[in-house]
Amino acid sequence: MTHNPAAGPRTRHVTCFRLADASVTLTTTVTAAARAAQDTLYAYRTTTDPHAAWHVTITVADPHHSLLDAPPDVGDLREIGPSELTAHHITEDEREIFWIDQHRTLIVHDPTRRTTTVHCATDDAATYYAARLVRQLITAQLLAAGAVYTHTAALVHRDHGILIAGHPGAGKTTTLVAVLRRLGGEFVTSDRLLLTPDRNGGLLGYAWPAHIRVGVGTLLAYPNLTGLVPTGLRGDPADLHTKLSIEPPDIPRLLHAGTLTASCRPHVMIWPQLSPTAGNARHERIPAGTVHATLTSNQLFMHRPTSDASSHINHWLAPAPPAHTTESNRRAVIAALARTVPCYELVARPDPTTLADAVTAILHDTEAATR
Repeated sequence: MTHNPAAGPRTRHVTCFRLADASVTLTTTVTAAARAAQDTLYAYRTTTDPHAAWHVTITVADPHHSLLDAPPDVGDLREIGPSELTAHHITEDEREIFWIDQHRTLIVHDPTRRTTTVHCATDDAATYYAARLVRQLITAQLLAAGAVYTHTAALVHRDHGILIAGHPGAGKTTTLVAVLRRLGGEFVTSDRLLLTPDRNGGLLGYAWPAHIRVGVGTLLAYPNLTGLVPTGLRGDPADLHTKLSIEPPDIPRLLHAGTLTASCRPHVMIWPQLSPTAGNARHERIPAGTVHATLTSNQLFMHRPTSDASSHINHWLAPAPPAHTTESNRRAVIAALARTVPCYELVARPDPTTLADAVTAILHDTEAATR
């Protein structure tokens, strides 16, 4: 979709996104970009109040800057997203300049004024970057305040925050969907949670909103969700582990009676190990020392100790805190988790009823232990 200047002036959309103490105001003349940002960032509160910690302005115009005509050896090349998406980058008068040739998009990031100005050649590019830039700036503010990433799904059931943590393929999303659809509750996140210590020695978790990647087998387990699976993936058992992206507008359909919330206070952590050959479901409380050692080794499941990253982090626009600060924050979160949050290993088949019953049993065990 290419902007046609002859179409006349566009409506100016101003939306302020807020999560905890973080805030970003998005201003754009691209209706689709404003709508996509609100859909994707479903966990953030939105207002029309323009006052925020950071301001992002996105317009559709033919980008112009000396960087576009500079020799290839000027600046550096940075990876900024999936599918090997890169940006040519320079620093100019304390501002960060990014040129993404693939999307014909120029981004001027000014940390001093706390503004990010984006010039896109097309509406499609504006729509692509709107949610991504707002989310990265919200996340950067939370990380600066002491939060750290955890590779975990999360929900709230009867005021109890349930974290479902693990590496890819462990069964986080399958367990999350089973609990929400059969037991009810509030959906927080399906893949990443930003955890931070609170003032009372406990923890608070904040959503990292995105689409939900769900296995074909999980969707086919619910008759009213089979329509989300393309016909060609419904017959071959080999396709059951294929992951599909459920975009935010379809998330309420996925959650059934579940609702959405932006945060949770962890009450229990579950490490699922789902397998079709698991036999009878079983769960076991993990000693606090083992929890601490394991979460330290795998950095809250964000890294595999013996191989590569378990969940990739991309802070190309707003850098994360220095490594030593991140490590200190991570140690504080791990210590609080091991000290205050019961942790259970769950081995079960990926069956909705089995999983819901197993999580119910874990919650009963947790409540009994705290009486």
